[in-house]
Amino acid sequence: MTIDQTQLDDAFKLAEQGKVKEALTMINEVIVQDPGNWRPYFLKSAVLVLAKRGDEALKQIDISIALARKGRVMPALLAELYESKARSCLDYSRFNEARQSLEVAVRLQPNNPTTLNNLAWLLATSKETRLRNGRRAVNLALKACKLEGWQNAFTIDTLAAAFATAGNFPNAIKYQRFAIDRLEPDEYKAQFQGMQKRFQQYLIGRNYTDI
Repeated sequence: MTIDQTQLDDAFKLAEQGKVKEALTMINEVIVQDPGNWRPYFLKSAVLVLAKRGDEALKQIDISIALARKGRVMPALLAELYESKARSCLDYSRFNEARQSLEVAVRLQPNNPTTLNNLAWLLATSKETRLRNGRRAVNLALKACKLEGWQNAFTIDTLAAAFATAGNFPNAIKYQRFAIDRLEPDEYKAQFQGMQKRFQQYLIGRNYTDI
């Protein structure tokens, strides 16, 4: 049976309007129609996130991922599901689960600079010391920078943070300055202050923690 995408779209619109109960009822109706399809479970997870019901949301995305794997979806799509799970885990301070999800996403898409950058940022800036791994973060961020031709200020910013966590502050300072120089005009206002703050920290030998 074909999933009624219009019904799912309508359900999410209801959730955005604060009508979570109605949205979930509509999604559950779709699940009953086609319980083996990963999409409605993924949407249900997103609705539960909007409702700030984190534990339930993560259970639903796990079901979605399991069904997507069973259905042998494309690696790129499966990686997106794991990245979505990682974002939800970070929102609910489940940092180790976020790392595990990003590790899987990187294995699925080893040449996706965004995926590499997201994992590198977590390993470089986690407030949980046990999750930080500066050396690995440097390797991931370097690969992402090379894949993007050294044009993305945010990826270079991650590389600087990774070098700082690894204790290499000369390189952290070098690449943070480079990241600031690479900011696009429309990015400058929103990003300069944060990047400059990190630059000042590296100058006095302090790494940056965020997540």
